[in-house]
Amino acid sequence: MIYHLIIYRVWTNPCYRLVHVADGKIWDVANSQLAAAPTWGDTDIQLATNNYIGGIPVTIPADLPPGDYDMLFYDAAAPAYTDVVELGKRIAWTGKQLIGLPIDL
Repeated sequence: MIYHLIIYRVWTNPCYRLVHVADGKIWDVANSQLAAAPTWGDTDIQLATNNYIGGIPVTIPADLPPGDYDMLFYDAAAPAYTDVVELGKRIAWTGKQLIGLPIDL
């Protein structure tokens, strides 16, 4: 497995969402597609801390279409629209890998 990014934070229940910058559509994990109005619970990508790395490895979904995305990271056991964004990164995705370095939001 290739990690595309590692976040060095201490979070209990890390997850993230991907928002397509061009049209505001959100990656719907349950249906593997960009969606304009998906169910919130279908859009969180669960993560886990890796104690050997000392951080949280992030892998981009293999079927995510190419484009620019905002990665919004949360620390929430039961993701909901009221969750506070803990960290935001803007990424450029080719469909296979990140281009350049993620930019902080």
